[in-house]
Amino acid sequence: MFKTYDRKSLVMIAGISMLITAVFYVGGMFVISGFLPPPSPGLSETEVVNLYRENHLSIITGLTIAFVGIGFMLPLCIVGSVFMAEVEADDGFPFFSVMQGLCAVVTVLFTAFPTFVWMAAAFRVERSPELIVMMHDLGWIMWATPSWGFAFQGICVGVVGLKDRRPKPFIPRWMSYLALWLAAGMTATPLVPFFTSSGPFAWDGLFSFWVAFFSPIGWNTILFLLIINNIRNGQQELVEA
Repeated sequence: MFKTYDRKSLVMIAGISMLITAVFYVGGMFVISGFLPPPSPGLSETEVVNLYRENHLSIITGLTIAFVGIGFMLPLCIVGSVFMAEVEADDGFPFFSVMQGLCAVVTVLFTAFPTFVWMAAAFRVERSPELIVMMHDLGWIMWATPSWGFAFQGICVGVVGLKDRRPKPFIPRWMSYLALWLAAGMTATPLVPFFTSSGPFAWDGLFSFWVAFFSPIGWNTILFLLIINNIRNGQQELVEA
């Protein structure tokens, strides 16, 4: 059993973490590094090498900023697990809450690892073109393919949200259904390694990038607005679990 705690402070932590993640990661990864849209998997060896040689400093700078932003995903997810555990308090072991937290760690790791690979590709641009291309491909396959961590997060959040029958649930029921739809949208990403040139399932394609990446951003943006609204309305009071 948990002692009485202030939900409002946790909600504020979640909101701040979400905002920092969005600004640092999106700004560093896509604005400064210039990875929006991602470079096509159909680029030639020369084009890939020139990408890193001509944008050496911006890639390293942007990815360093993005890496800092990735770390702030964890406080958000842990706060989510705390609120989910409230719902599962009568079920014995809070399976979905723990599962969500563990999957959050996986999501953070597989979001962070590719930044190291791309920075290594840009770190010594005088190295052989084959190594630069290999690290480039490894980074994008690693980044785009293992989305099951976030998919399981969405499933856990959706299931617990639908189980929450309290007058003030931790998220609205329609957000729970949306979380399940987002999880379903992740199912296309394992196809990324089969599309080496272009297509909707390539790492820069419609389903593997635009849907799989920006749908969660949309969901989290809506969640952030709901959090702000709850704070304004004073709905996040002290809770004893």
